[in-house]
Amino acid sequence: MKTRVFHSASALTVALALMTPQIAAAQDAETSVDQDEAAPMAEERQSGLNTIVVTAQRRAESAQDVPISITAVSAAALEQKGLTSIVDVGSQAPNVTLKNSASFAGSSSILVSYIRGIGQNDFAFNLEPGVGIYVDGVYLARNIGANVDLLDLERIEVLKGPQGTLFGRNTIGGALNIVTRDPGDDPYVKAEVTTGSFGRIDVRGAMDLPIAPGTLTGSLAFSTKHRDGWQERIPYTGPTDNNPIFLLGSGGAFGGPTNTNADNQFIFPIQNGERFDSSGGENQTSARFKLVYTPTSRFKVTGIVDYLNVDQSASPFSIVDVNQELYVALYNTCITGDPGVYAAVGALTGLGGGVAALCNAPRGNPNSPAGVQPSLGSQAGQNLPYDDRYVIRNADGSINPDLSYANGANFDKVDNWGVNFQMEYDLTDDIAVKSITAYRVLDSTFGADIGGAPFLTLAPSFETNERQFSQELQLSGTLMNDAWNFVLGGYYFHEYGTLTDLVPFAAGLIQINSPDNEFDTKSYAIFSHNDIELIPDVLSITLGARYTYEEKEFTGTQRDENNFGGTVLGLPPFVYPDPTDLNRLYPLGQNRQTFDNFSYRLGAQFYPTDDVMLYASYATAFKGGGWTTRLTVPNFDPTTLTPFPAPTFGPEEAATAEVGVKSELFYNRLRLNVSVFNTEYDNIQLTFQNGSSPVTANGGDGRIRGIEVEMNAEPIDNWSLDASVGYLDAEYQTILPGVPLTGDESFVNTPKWTAQAGTSYTIETGGWSITPRVDWNYASQVFNDEANTPVLAADPRSIFNSSLTVTEPSGRFSVMGGVTNLTDERYVVSGYTNALAIYSATYSRPREWYLTLRYQL
Repeated sequence: MKTRVFHSASALTVALALMTPQIAAAQDAETSVDQDEAAPMAEERQSGLNTIVVTAQRRAESAQDVPISITAVSAAALEQKGLTSIVDVGSQAPNVTLKNSASFAGSSSILVSYIRGIGQNDFAFNLEPGVGIYVDGVYLARNIGANVDLLDLERIEVLKGPQGTLFGRNTIGGALNIVTRDPGDDPYVKAEVTTGSFGRIDVRGAMDLPIAPGTLTGSLAFSTKHRDGWQERIPYTGPTDNNPIFLLGSGGAFGGPTNTNADNQFIFPIQNGERFDSSGGENQTSARFKLVYTPTSRFKVTGIVDYLNVDQSASPFSIVDVNQELYVALYNTCITGDPGVYAAVGALTGLGGGVAALCNAPRGNPNSPAGVQPSLGSQAGQNLPYDDRYVIRNADGSINPDLSYANGANFDKVDNWGVNFQMEYDLTDDIAVKSITAYRVLDSTFGADIGGAPFLTLAPSFETNERQFSQELQLSGTLMNDAWNFVLGGYYFHEYGTLTDLVPFAAGLIQINSPDNEFDTKSYAIFSHNDIELIPDVLSITLGARYTYEEKEFTGTQRDENNFGGTVLGLPPFVYPDPTDLNRLYPLGQNRQTFDNFSYRLGAQFYPTDDVMLYASYATAFKGGGWTTRLTVPNFDPTTLTPFPAPTFGPEEAATAEVGVKSELFYNRLRLNVSVFNTEYDNIQLTFQNGSSPVTANGGDGRIRGIEVEMNAEPIDNWSLDASVGYLDAEYQTILPGVPLTGDESFVNTPKWTAQAGTSYTIETGGWSITPRVDWNYASQVFNDEANTPVLAADPRSIFNSSLTVTEPSGRFSVMGGVTNLTDERYVVSGYTNALAIYSATYSRPREWYLTLRYQL
């Protein structure tokens, strides 16, 4: 299979190599890039396209000279397209999926990121992201709070493929490198106000503070965002009788009594939250202060303080189906209060008298968060059943995501701040040293009603408190008359914190309580990256390597305060971690794992002309292992009936071979980049449902092949075009025993095809400029869980956005009006399934309009 891919890639390379001498005659000279430029971004105006300078290899260079597939989006492009969050950038890069909704969370401040089929679909602290997020050189360890506002940026770099040598751990799929703007020596003020659908009010601003021009400058940026929720919570007014209980596909059904209470009786606490009247709202505040001190031309000190506050409603969930099996059937059985039904259900399920014991037992215990509440059996006729009656549909039978009967947890709160201190010193004209020291604090609570009923079926809430410290040292420079560019470095990272889970199922028949799970991770690394020019301006090679050592510690506390396993399943005390505490599920004590990894990059770059680069590379990376932390019954050996230790999973690894071409053609009017790659993806960390619990394990190996084509053009002055297309062929090669997959499933969050195109034209009249713009992006079918559950899949979709910008003659004021999702396409963004209960999905936002007024001095 590999041979076939790279035969095609080689043919592409040869064809372009033969073509480029003819193209060269029609091109002017390559744009020169000053490698010592302190500013991280330069956009130098040529006869056509601008040159974008990036720091993907820890030095300033043209994006066209970086021998990896990279999508660089400048601040100007973000503004022209109306992109204000990092999730929006995902639509601009082929084979990239960025979402602000994790399957089990309900927090839109969470960033779910996948590049070339590799990422992480969960927010839990025991799982590492597969795409590294970096802001001004600092790694964000948690995807909670990583959906950052695009505030006063210089650019965003989307680096595709393993970035293990320079960016390190957890960049197995790639990296998002976010670079903020440095303050200048001249006065600068920029402000904008946006209004729009759902009561939208956004205010953004930035200003430079030239305290001592040339020596000490600062900048202050701020942003507030507000939108009301787009999913309305409405009272349930449907039927309250005819309570069927369907069991395990047997066809057996039992009629229950008429029920009168639409709110039911069970109350479970939530983590420091509240309930909004709608879901999908936005209420965020961001700020950043940046200070740059350059006492000499050789020494630069940069200090950055940033802050994010989120206090809004949760992401909206729409129930799309109810599985009338174990947990739902037991709940519907218990609310009948009928011993005859208990016995019949016990016989059908094989649970025997466990059904009656569950229905008649008080829920909880004196030490649980909810305390002791009456048994469901004692409330016969008072509780509504749980079934498909809460699925809200449109007249055509499709799901209506704009309405919900939910009335449970509905909040999303984040406080996230950090300090970034950098020092750069030129030891000589050719050698420099750089230090990046950072400390970050994350405090987050969020909860959502996933069950979608007017009573509690599944409404988890979470609290995460995390601290991280990192220190990086870099020695970089050039040798051999600038023929050898090198970076040597060392890296230290320490993260620690706690996570509390409160997850009640089926009105308290299961009550998961995990108070203050503790985690602690330390990572150490040394690395080197080298670009060596063998033939000046024609041929160079890349050699990079990184060694990483990690230590992880975890103490789990998970409990089921209703002891479902003991009451219903009849599990004996000796299978529990603590036979004297039958509510305790997680093994006692502190757990520890260590990992080490050697990642490397090999590459070669060939310049047949000044404006065309052909490259080939082979790169590796890894993502650390950890523990499965979510249990609903104790984990024990069914043969010996002895408790297992904490369930672990190991690291996963990826190795990517890639060939590509980067070109600037027709007098710099056309930029065309193409890459072809093959990734061997080993020990894949898969998350799947084991009963009601999501379990993570190394599930097998995979292979991912793909192609990416990106184009930017300016055929004539004032007319710009951009387009890209990505293709992914991702498949499992092996599936390990015990993993509930066949191997024929598609990878999660991995559409086979992605594409985008956009165009704008600026009309200049009387000093005014008028710029209409249209953008289109496409993704083929996307599965939102590893099992490829059909009702949670997103159908192929095309999304259209349009805008019109008018700028007055001085250039200081402009007005931009636009519409997103013009055709009101609604599709599943993320989905959650509990195979024994429910299927619930978060849908895309509806069509929205906005109007922005900008001012720049």
